[in-house]
Amino acid sequence: MEKRRSPVLISTIFIVLIVIVYVLVKMSGFNFIGEDYDGNPPNGILHYKDENQLAKANMHWDKGNKEYVNKEVKDIKDFALKQEEIILPISKEIGIELKENGGGFNEHKTTVEIWNSDSPGTKHKLALNEGTIILPEEKGSYILEVNLYSEEGHVQYLGNLKLN
Repeated sequence: MEKRRSPVLISTIFIVLIVIVYVLVKMSGFNFIGEDYDGNPPNGILHYKDENQLAKANMHWDKGNKEYVNKEVKDIKDFALKQEEIILPISKEIGIELKENGGGFNEHKTTVEIWNSDSPGTKHKLALNEGTIILPEEKGSYILEVNLYSEEGHVQYLGNLKLN
């Protein structure tokens, strides 16, 4: 007499095999199932009470597959002052995040400088400590400049700040 296998057992083995193949494909680096990689430069976000996006100014960025993003802004003061004014209190700690596809991009070299918009030649470097900076103690209009340097290239972010 021939022994027949249970249809439930066969279905269970088939499902387990499909799950194993799916996990192996995902772990191998082939990502034809799921999200496509977005090679665009990350967004620069200021965090205080709300999130405020910084404008991308000068950039040279390798998106992959021989695609590049190149943008040159000749007058960065004029460009920054055309952005929406972000009103913040003096001497406060604010967060700066570089965000790509919902994830962080903060492990790369990032510099932060600020200058009074009335005298753009006087830049002051701000210490970026675990994604935060401390704003100046003087009220006024400022331009915030954040520069990201990574394997993909360089991006300059600008913000038009009003400190009260």
